[in-house]
Amino acid sequence: MATAWRIILITLLVFAHFVVSISRFQTSNTCGEPTKYRDKQLDIKYLHKVLFNDQEKVAYKCVRGYLPSEGSRISYCKKGHWTTLTMQCQKKKCYALGDIENGQYSRDGQSFGDRAIAMCNTGYVLRGERVRMCLENGWNGTDPICEVLATPLPGLVSKIICSAPVVANRWVHPGERTQYTPQDTVTITCSEGFDLIGSSAVTCGPHGQWLNLPECRRSKVLFSRGVHLITCPTPELGRSGSVRVLKSVYEPRESVTVTCNEGFNGSGVYTCHTSAKWLPHEPKCQMIHCSALTVANARIHGSSVLYKSTVDVICSEGFDLIGSPQVTCGPNGQWQGLPACRPKRISASGKCGPAPSYPNMELRDESAALAEHPSGARLRYRCGVGYRRARGSDIIRCQHGQWTNLRVQCERKRCGSAGEISYGRFEYTGVLFGDSATAICQEGYELIGPQMRTCRDGGWDGRVPVCEPVHCPPPPEDTDAVISDPMYDHVPFGHVVSYHCRSGVLIGARDIHCTQKGTWSAPPPECKDMVCPQPHVPLGTRMRGSRSVYKSGNTVTIACNPGFRLNGGSFRLNGGSLFTCGPDGEWKPRLPECVPWNRHTFN
Repeated sequence: MATAWRIILITLLVFAHFVVSISRFQTSNTCGEPTKYRDKQLDIKYLHKVLFNDQEKVAYKCVRGYLPSEGSRISYCKKGHWTTLTMQCQKKKCYALGDIENGQYSRDGQSFGDRAIAMCNTGYVLRGERVRMCLENGWNGTDPICEVLATPLPGLVSKIICSAPVVANRWVHPGERTQYTPQDTVTITCSEGFDLIGSSAVTCGPHGQWLNLPECRRSKVLFSRGVHLITCPTPELGRSGSVRVLKSVYEPRESVTVTCNEGFNGSGVYTCHTSAKWLPHEPKCQMIHCSALTVANARIHGSSVLYKSTVDVICSEGFDLIGSPQVTCGPNGQWQGLPACRPKRISASGKCGPAPSYPNMELRDESAALAEHPSGARLRYRCGVGYRRARGSDIIRCQHGQWTNLRVQCERKRCGSAGEISYGRFEYTGVLFGDSATAICQEGYELIGPQMRTCRDGGWDGRVPVCEPVHCPPPPEDTDAVISDPMYDHVPFGHVVSYHCRSGVLIGARDIHCTQKGTWSAPPPECKDMVCPQPHVPLGTRMRGSRSVYKSGNTVTIACNPGFRLNGGSFRLNGGSLFTCGPDGEWKPRLPECVPWNRHTFN
């Protein structure tokens, strides 16, 4: 008996060893997490799986800013190891940059992540973006402009020119010039499909700007299945600004957000009205400029009237300047800190009147603003909110009954970077006091936090927002259709689910995906049992397959009464034809007719 138990125990141990060996062999063939690559990433549907069986595969794609150049994107699990991925990814290339009149770009390449720095020739000043980046969809921003200095540098002659007129959707004549002088004219012709709004003839103005540029607009009426659809024209801003979510067609009640570049006004939200007009008015970024400056008893040195340009006021002989000799065209189209030229007067007492005021500056001692001051008195100024001292003396003195000129110059404070956003970026109007930075997330991510930050006296206001992944709720399962790969948690952007029917025909989209808005691309499909009509053929009979309801796949054999023959279908030896109920509820082939028999024909 003991021997028998010993044999049974040995047998069990051997069997257990065999099972463990088999288990180890099988386990050694499975693969864990797929290989990671710097310039590649797994497709979304493989990210949530941690164990793969032998011969299972995974697929990769290139990361943002890269494109596949060669090789397969598939890697297989073989005997516990992932096969080497042969797919190669290379950086995306950016198209050529535009030319800068009187300037050029300095580039460190033209691939994803490279920079291009705009530089103007001597005697010109840059207006617009200085640094541009090669991003996933090309160079960001727009080409800047190199403008002639209002006050030329010593030894240089200021030449006023107009660059080629910029009108979106216009047709450029072959051989058209790129530079014009004041009083030159150009005829504007719109491209096919666009209408000219305004005068076709434009003239180069005395300050190097085209006067009264027209627009080329799309037609306001579209045709869809023979129906007129009222739409608003697409905003065409060119280099003056940008439109958030730019589309080719805007229907009534749709809105756009316009952000104008520095030097232009018109930023705001515009809504398409049922009258095919934008409200409160046509989205447009108007270049900021001031009217020609005149100061009584003075002459003006400098002719530019564009935003941020400066001119000098020089009083005529016998007059004293009250205020700053230099004035700037401000963001509201008005000259800031206008001085005055008053007749010279000699105070018998030698006293000076109240302290003069200057733009973007304030007295350190505010109580001294309205009082009279004795000869020799000194007053100190400081830069106002958002400005800092750049150069010059901040002191004026009372001499012979007159205040000396203030030499200090204040410039806008600089805020620098508004911060880094993972899976997003900031788009800047600038980084100086009053400028703004708008946060934009990559595709598949949504913004959490303030969208816009403004450069204030103490730096950027608000906080850096975050870009969080877009998720969809679990895919709908309230129909007869069955999900092939169900998910019961938040589903990431781009994930695709497939439906199938256990019985019946699938009506709707078989595959739906999680969109950037956090919704599914289509409603779930339905499974419908398709029923064919009763196969009634006049003068015919059903030989086989008769039933009350015919579903997809059911068959019936039909023959004609004596003296008649089938016209349609295919003959069998017994003189009947077979017909099948199709998945669309139609008989395949189409039901025949029974026609009188003709001995001279045989079908």
